[in-house]
Parts: sequence; structure tokens; C-alpha cells
Amino acid sequence: MAGRDNQQLPTIDGVMRNVTPVSSGMPVREVAAIFQGAPDLVMIPVVGSGGFEGVISRRDLFTRHLSRPFAMELFGKKAIGSLMDGAPPVIAPGCGVNEALATLLEHDPGLDSDSFPVISEGECVGIVHVAELLMAISRSQARLLDTLEALNARIHEEVEKARQIQRDLLPPAACRYAGLVLDAVLLNSSEISGDVYDYFFVGQDRLGVMVGDVSGHGVQSGMVATAAKAGLHLLLDNGAATPGKLLGGMNKAVTVTASNSLLMTAVVAVIDRQANKLFLANAGHNYPFLYRAADETVAMLDGTSGFPLGFDRDSEYGEIGIDFRCGDLLILYSDGIVEASSTKGEEFGYDRFASYVRRNAGQSPEAFRLGLLDEVRGFCGAESFEDDVTLLVVAAERAP
Repeated sequence: MAGRDNQQLPTIDGVMRNVTPVSSGMPVREVAAIFQGAPDLVMIPVVGSGGFEGVISRRDLFTRHLSRPFAMELFGKKAIGSLMDGAPPVIAPGCGVNEALATLLEHDPGLDSDSFPVISEGECVGIVHVAELLMAISRSQARLLDTLEALNARIHEEVEKARQIQRDLLPPAACRYAGLVLDAVLLNSSEISGDVYDYFFVGQDRLGVMVGDVSGHGVQSGMVATAAKAGLHLLLDNGAATPGKLLGGMNKAVTVTASNSLLMTAVVAVIDRQANKLFLANAGHNYPFLYRAADETVAMLDGTSGFPLGFDRDSEYGEIGIDFRCGDLLILYSDGIVEASSTKGEEFGYDRFASYVRRNAGQSPEAFRLGLLDEVRGFCGAESFEDDVTLLVVAAERAP
């Protein structure tokens, strides 16, 4: 295992499970008994006289076909071949984990499948659980999970390595694109952060931004944040470009990766500079602030929100579209800012945040960011923060 994890890109061979196939003529009742006798079995290959014919999954069998009253009496003696899925995604042994997930998303954009077969020369050679595939991707992105688990005696050294790797996965803090200026920072309260930020380019005139916050701290939260970031870029590579679709796909990834043990709030915005529009979707995250230069007002963008990522795998996320013109300012942040407390236990809060925005919106994003963090530190009377702090500021440049 150690040798395989040291490779640049893990393959699905490392997470593939051997499963004994059943004959397409086997009665449904007998196949159900096989599943009932093996709680960890999620999918079985089905073969006929000509070889591999398809698969039958535990979920399809028991929730789609056998969940109704008297279903076993109706289907029990029928051949399992009549119920199988005969068109699974075609993924071959040795396929990289990222490529495998991209193929799966193309075949099943909603990521409703919990497993898929590995096919070689027309035969099924194994089954891969989607949750295990995503964990393999998470390990490859962060390059640390197995090392941390295997080297407990050197945990502090390894966690420091993990912190640096996680920071290395962040994009540069400053960016200028399509007449937009961006500045961002992530400050860890512990070695591994559950916060994450990212930005991406869509065509020549659109800039996308994302800020997320996984519940808790430590390695597990950091791994979920990294998996969500990996899922975001896989979705972008597969053509998703709207905030709602990106959050929906990230939700699927977080749900199967965290197994409902952790939740992640996130907000995604795409700014179309040519159209002077901002499109935004929110998964339970703090509402962004928007400063409008035309009338010098500050608004909280609370027009849309949904469940945090990982709460419900079928969640959908609506979008709002608003004007974003020269001189306007968009501020995304994590709750480490508004929940920062003074020595008297009073939180910095949204009103102080909004007041700072009104007074300083004319500054550059970098100066705005530095000044805000200094103001929060002064309010708290401390140089460090008790929670992770992420702040991302985007300004539309004024015409010269």
C-alpha cells in the first residue's frame, strides 16, 4: 500500500474489490439472499452465456424493485437478468482515480451511483465504491493521510507537513482578471484548516470564486475541504460553470466522502464582467456583503441559501443574479470573523463588519483585507483567532 500511495496518481486498482458474479438466470430471491448475507456488498456483476451482461446494485434491488408490498412474491422467482443495469460506465483497470471519477460524472452527472464495475476485455474484474474512490482522490490531492496514520510517533512533524501541503493547494492570494481585482487570505486556528477558498476562470470575461467551511478542525475536516476543492475542479473540467450546478456537484462529493459525519458550508459566485452581473448560490454559508459604488450602499446577499454540503445528497441550489459594476466590491468570508470575540465575550458581529465595509470600500482589496483583520484583532485584543478565518475580496476596477 505504501508504494502505491507514493505514486503521482493512484489508480482504481488500489480501491477495487473482487466480487463473485452471479448468473443472469439466478432467481431474484437468491440474489437478495446473497446481499442480505454480505452487508458490505453493494453491487454484483451479472454474467450470461456470452460473458458479462451488466450489474445489479443493492440499492436498486431493494429500494427500486423489492420495496413495495408483495414485491418478493412478484419478482422472487424471476431471473435477476430482468432487473439488472446493463449499461454501466466503462472503466478499465489501471485507470487513474481522477479519470475514473470524470468518466463516472459523464455517465452519471448526478452522482447517484454508489458503485461501478471495472471492465476488462468485456469481463467484470471488480467493483469500486464511489466513496472509496473519492477518498483515494482526497489522499492524492493532500498526499498525507496514510503517512499521518502510519507515523504516529512523528505526528507533529507530519501535521506540519500537511499544513504546508494544504496551503500549497491554495491558489495565489492575489489575482487580476477581466477587470476584476481579487485578494484572499486563509488563517488557520490549528495546523489543519477546515476552511478553503478558491477561484477559477470561465472563458475570457468571467471569474468564479468559492469560500467553504467544514465543521470542526483537524485532519478529517482538512481532507473533506480538499476533496470538495478537487470535486469543484473536476466539475469545471466537465463543463459545469454555474454556481448552483457547482454547489450541487460539490454536495455529492462531500456527502459520499464525509459519510454524513461532517458538514460543509460554501458559497460560490461567478462574476460576468462583460455583462456587469454577479451570479451566486449559497449552501448554508455566511451571507456575502456587496458594496455598490453607485449609491454607496452595503447589502447582505441573503436572497438565496440551501442546506450545507453533506446534509442531503439530493439538495439543489438556486441562484440569484445581481448587477456588479465598476467600483463595486464583493466580500466572501467564514464565520471566524463575525464570531471573533472580545475579552468580554462580545462577538465582532455583522453590524461592525458592515460598518467597516462602508468606511473602507474605496480601498484596494489587499488594503481592505489587511485593515479588516487588524480591526478584528484590535476588537478581540489578540493577534491570533480562535477559529479559522477566510476572507476573499473582489473589486470591479473603475475605468481610468
